[in-house]
Amino acid sequence: MHRRVFNVAVEKATILDADATTLGEMIRRQEITSTEATKMYIEHIKKMNPKINFLIEDRFSTALAEAENADRQILNNQASGELFGVPMSMKESFHIEGMKTTGGVVHRKNAIQTADAEVVRKLKEAGAILLGKTNTPELCFCQETDNKLYGRTNNPRNLERAVGGSSGGEAPAGLGSDIVGSIRFPSHFNGVVGY
Repeated sequence: MHRRVFNVAVEKATILDADATTLGEMIRRQEITSTEATKMYIEHIKKMNPKINFLIEDRFSTALAEAENADRQILNNQASGELFGVPMSMKESFHIEGMKTTGGVVHRKNAIQTADAEVVRKLKEAGAILLGKTNTPELCFCQETDNKLYGRTNNPRNLERAVGGSSGGEAPAGLGSDIVGSIRFPSHFNGVVGY
């Protein structure tokens, strides 16, 4: 199979707006490499995060290495998993080995985890590439994403407005959790569907 030439100017918005399964299919069909998609997401995060403050800890260099490895596996017909090569983010409350889980609490600012949460393990098993962790309210206990450690996450559609919570840093795309609206509220505030 020959990989088609990817037209960045025309298709960048398409990639950034694609849902995870669509992007996964594009990567498996070699319409775009995992490395290209991951670089595109990282570039977009670096551009938008200073205004919105959604990503509070990144693993960009590791993610790029994982994307390059995924591309080699695709070329060798070794790709497996529904999310193979797909870049995504993770709510700060889920443990990722080697990263902090603070709950936005100042006295936990150095709480580095030694193992992945079960959901993180399953996403990695499905081939997902984690870009970093996203902001939450303190201890995920508020419908507003703001805490003393990382500050407020702003609404990307209007920086003067709230993003919701507790999965507020995840509102555009990623994995969060919900008991009484933690995914549904931010999704609604951002004009997307959360489930």
